[in-house]
Amino acid sequence: MASAFREDTSHYEAHSPTASIHGGRGGDGEGTSDAPQRRSGDASSVDHVTEKAAVAAPLTKKEKFKRHCGRFWWWYLIGHIVFLAIFLPILFLVIIPAIVQRILDNQPMNVTGGAFVALTPEKLNISITTSLDTPLPADIDPVTLFMYNKDTPTFSPFVNITLPPLHVDGETAIVLTDQTVTVTNETELISWFSNVFDQEKVTLSTRGDAAIHLGALHSNGHIEKTVEVNSLNKLKGFGIEHMQLMLPAKENGTNIQGTLNLPNWGALTLGIGNLSLNLMSGDLRIGLITIYDVYIPPGNNSRYFNGELYLDVLMQNIGTVLQSQSDALNEGNIQIDAIGNSTVVNGQNIRFIEAILNNRRVSSTIPVVKLAGDLIASFTNGSQVNLPELLDDVFGNSTLIEEVLSHWNTTNHGNSTAQVRRSLPAIRRSIFGPSAWSLFKLGMNLRMGKF
Repeated sequence: MASAFREDTSHYEAHSPTASIHGGRGGDGEGTSDAPQRRSGDASSVDHVTEKAAVAAPLTKKEKFKRHCGRFWWWYLIGHIVFLAIFLPILFLVIIPAIVQRILDNQPMNVTGGAFVALTPEKLNISITTSLDTPLPADIDPVTLFMYNKDTPTFSPFVNITLPPLHVDGETAIVLTDQTVTVTNETELISWFSNVFDQEKVTLSTRGDAAIHLGALHSNGHIEKTVEVNSLNKLKGFGIEHMQLMLPAKENGTNIQGTLNLPNWGALTLGIGNLSLNLMSGDLRIGLITIYDVYIPPGNNSRYFNGELYLDVLMQNIGTVLQSQSDALNEGNIQIDAIGNSTVVNGQNIRFIEAILNNRRVSSTIPVVKLAGDLIASFTNGSQVNLPELLDDVFGNSTLIEEVLSHWNTTNHGNSTAQVRRSLPAIRRSIFGPSAWSLFKLGMNLRMGKF
């Protein structure tokens, strides 16, 4: 019986090796097949059926950064430590102090009010009103501010004031009230007060160091400011408003009283105690008056005065007086000048005020008509004095009217080629005899209602 397993020779090729039981054609043994090797490209597609790996999704920027930091975190830690070790000292020692100093430098700190009041020759009572405008809320420890003259080559403060603890936030008013200070340099104080008297505006310089707290942060700042303050402007507008003779004179010689205007063009109130002034006509001292408790706030200030008018000096020097008044009389005025004599507080002379006012001269012009009216009213307002008899006693029997008119007569003849000025007409001295004087006294009696 033929075997069921027969070799298929239907496609036999002569050069093909015989098939083996291991598959394919070859030898009977288990040796390696001698079949020629086929290139991989010739292989059937069945030979290359494999499963491909899935493609990974791309990383986001955040994931990349996170992976980067995860790999190099220790380098970043070291870098941050180094940066903070350098930056924090610069922040606290340089940047914040620079910001604080810039804020302080930008503060105008204008003086809008205050007072300088003399207490003793060595002490002043000072009040100051100013302001700060800060972009950040801050607390300021007490600050000592030194006041000085900027024009002095060396730093020489004349007084110092202490600002109280302050909390500033935005526009904040700073009010220093009634602080008693000691004069540390009288020469510099006199120099500054001289400028206060002479100038329209005076500079006031201050210097000090402040400890400033911005929340938990602490910084030191340096204050150095020079501000302009309106000042007295030579008491422009000073003048005698009203004057009255007091006859008979008091036991202490007081024979004149009235009111005068003490203008203060500045921002600071000034208090200088009892102020005595010499009254001058030209270079001739004709009286002494005292203004009591001088305390002058900004603006015009009408103050009472009394004192002594030297009537005997006036009469003995009537020619000199009229000569010194010639320009004022041509305008229908009398000019009376005032020079400081003394400044006294509680019985003590205030040297730094006297050093200024005793070397300053201010002028007051009074219309002749007003002055004459004030003097006449002195005797018609309840006085029992007979003015014509008083004129006889003071002037003697002859000279006042004669001297006055003869002065104008001489002046007119001596200045015929000069510019024409308003004056009394030239009248011969001979007509002013006893009869004219009697007529003058009669006129005064009629004015006073004696007849």
